[in-house]
Amino acid sequence: MTTLDGSDAINIIKSEWTFTGLMIFFTILVFTFYVGQLLWGIIAIAILFWIFMLCDCLQRNTEAFPHKGKHEKLIWSIVLIFLNFIGAIMYYFLVRIQNNQEKIT
Repeated sequence: MTTLDGSDAINIIKSEWTFTGLMIFFTILVFTFYVGQLLWGIIAIAILFWIFMLCDCLQRNTEAFPHKGKHEKLIWSIVLIFLNFIGAIMYYFLVRIQNNQEKIT
């Protein structure tokens, strides 16, 4: 049976911790990669939604907005351009859905 002196025991402990640290690092790296792909997918969907709402705003007739203001189309275009995704959500709930509800009633 071989006995380990103090330096050999420390080297084994260091190598075990190195191995454990590398395993944790690669686990975090793989997890971050998959979460990153998920985030890119969510960002792509948000950008497509924003473009769809911007196109809807630009193609919509001025009289088709719920509040028949003189510059309603211009205001919503500016809101969509400067507020991006938040502006698209606002536009969806304040203009697009209300316009659909008016058509139903």
